[in-house]
Amino acid sequence: MKNIINVALNLPLYGTYSYLIPEGIDDIKPGVRVEVPFGQKKLVGICVRVDKNSKHKKHTYKLKYLNSIIDKKPVVTSEILKLGKWASEYYQYPLGQVLFSCLPSKIKSGGDIKITDDREYIYIATGKALDSYFRNKHAQKKLYNKIESSEGTEVDVRKNKTILKSLLESGYISRELKERERKITKKIKLSKDQELAYRKIMKNTSSFAPTLIEGVTGSGKTELYISITKEIVDNNGQVLIIVPEINLTPQTILRFQDYLDFNISIYHSALTETARLKAWASCLNGEVDILIGTRSAIFLPFKNLKMIIIDEEHDSSLKQSEKFRYHSRDIALVRAKNNSIPILMGSATPSLESLYNCQIEKFSHILLKNRFHNTKLPSVTVVDTKVDTVRDGFSSTLIKGMKKELDDKKQVLLFVGRRGFSHTLLCNVCGWTSKCKKCDVHMTFHEYENKLWCHHCGLQTKVNFKNICECKSESEIIPIGMGTERIEKRAKELFPKSKVMRIDSDTINNISKLNNFINQSRDGKIDILVGTQMLVKGHDFPNLTLVGIIDIDSGLYSLDFRGTEKIAQMIIQVAGRSGRHSSEGRLIIQTRKPKHPIMTKLLENGYSDFSKDVLKERREAALPPQSYLSLFRVSTNNKGEGLIFLNKIKNIYRDTITILGPAPAPILKKNNRYYYQLLINSHNRKFLLQKSSEIREYILKHKKSNFRWSLDIDPIDLY
Repeated sequence: MKNIINVALNLPLYGTYSYLIPEGIDDIKPGVRVEVPFGQKKLVGICVRVDKNSKHKKHTYKLKYLNSIIDKKPVVTSEILKLGKWASEYYQYPLGQVLFSCLPSKIKSGGDIKITDDREYIYIATGKALDSYFRNKHAQKKLYNKIESSEGTEVDVRKNKTILKSLLESGYISRELKERERKITKKIKLSKDQELAYRKIMKNTSSFAPTLIEGVTGSGKTELYISITKEIVDNNGQVLIIVPEINLTPQTILRFQDYLDFNISIYHSALTETARLKAWASCLNGEVDILIGTRSAIFLPFKNLKMIIIDEEHDSSLKQSEKFRYHSRDIALVRAKNNSIPILMGSATPSLESLYNCQIEKFSHILLKNRFHNTKLPSVTVVDTKVDTVRDGFSSTLIKGMKKELDDKKQVLLFVGRRGFSHTLLCNVCGWTSKCKKCDVHMTFHEYENKLWCHHCGLQTKVNFKNICECKSESEIIPIGMGTERIEKRAKELFPKSKVMRIDSDTINNISKLNNFINQSRDGKIDILVGTQMLVKGHDFPNLTLVGIIDIDSGLYSLDFRGTEKIAQMIIQVAGRSGRHSSEGRLIIQTRKPKHPIMTKLLENGYSDFSKDVLKERREAALPPQSYLSLFRVSTNNKGEGLIFLNKIKNIYRDTITILGPAPAPILKKNNRYYYQLLINSHNRKFLLQKSSEIREYILKHKKSNFRWSLDIDPIDLY
């Protein structure tokens, strides 16, 4: 009889590895870290199962003994282990890499988990200490006498750490958490719509209850979240709130702190490793009441998790785009079901997947049709740029609209789909364009740094206009397309007295800069905001009354079947930044296609009716959410090689499942590699996963050494 441990390693290898447990080691729990031999290396792994008294038969290989157990208590709780196993199986990604992705980096290496306890304690003498105990322990006696002489004493832990530890272990003193000073918080008065939604949600808080909250922009979804969260935490539960972007965490935590005097923490990749470790431990120990984080926070361990809230549930940032390609919303649904707790998903523009789940009654559906402050939804003006000529991104209608709002001391937001100055540079004489040498894309011109920059591979080159093309026609080099830099420059020329600020990943590259920008905009120090997607996701600018979409046409003709849904969501979300408080808002859209179906259906009928039409189109085309997809991507150094390989797969499996492609990726060449993809489609999710697994095994067995490949279950972007 042998005791065997199954270990998941942080390697791109499917399956777990078995090791013998040395005699004398009895208490190994799943979820602890262990050190094991692997080839000539020593690796850290996670115990996923222990088989005691296993009837181990002789194999062609000999099992090795594990080297050591690192933890006394599991770092991967039984709940997270169950969730990780499901995610590994569903997304078909190695279990070890899934489990290690659930942990802060400081734990992955196998080192000791050292967490500074910053909480404040009161120390109390538990009884009369014996003089014999304090013989030759003068420092302990001095501190004990100080504690004994008062009912409760605060002690400087940094100066007395070792002494306190000894006294606590002796049992002569005890400690309890110092009660936090309660702060005065604001009160929320819910509207009638919010009150009805609140009551409906609070009827069922003790079982799995997925609810979609579809509320127009500014309808007060956050106020509803806060009211519900207060009730949950007042009853000793913990609440996890997922937001799609790091830049949404500061304003979200501020909103919650305004109304709730609870222990609120944050978790995202921009935090220091120490801060992430502290947040992880605080969740595990039950010290955190509310955790606000980005998609990876869904794997945090909680002591008493009682509700999950997914804000902006439609946002594609909730889906990881590389390596472990999980969707945080879908993981959250599984976690809520495993724990028999409610989950709320909120958006002004819900994903078609969630709307479909409401149609088939898997989700409850709550509608908030009115804005919280009783303000009107923004009026919309569509500018036909074939009639109202655009110069450097601005039509006369947009300029007039901006002037009016700026004269009234209001803010204006200009939305641009791309950072940089222009999409590319073009020579009017020889036709040269700034193409990337490594990719099949044009390099974006960044005027401020005078460089061409490929936003796909990162290649950058300085611009010398005299020798930029063969004909050397410096004066004939012109910028093509609009980027944030170009719109910022033109806005400053048109409105020289106004304060213009550009907000994109070039100017805002950390949380402190973002916080500074938000404070400036709220304090009225910025008149015109120019930005990309990062500016319009969920932010609240009280004085903003006009939004201009500079050029929407590039989004109207997407090759992606989700393109219609995405552009509609973008329009509604961008429009929703304006007029959220006392003043009426306005949206100006510039386009050469004012009669495009997206424009007419969406703007005339609203998102709800528009989404019903798109769902009908998807059903007729047998596309998600009425069916399921998985996407295989292959890249090689040689053009066409990946296409030949994927065609072999198609020929093997074409009679068993619907296969779309293979085809070159929308961007064929990236960073000197050629990308091809193959989609498989099925109305049966289980069957799709089975066939995806078979194709995955084929790729692992037959791929060449220069192949790179990936499998994306439920792909969001078909790039």
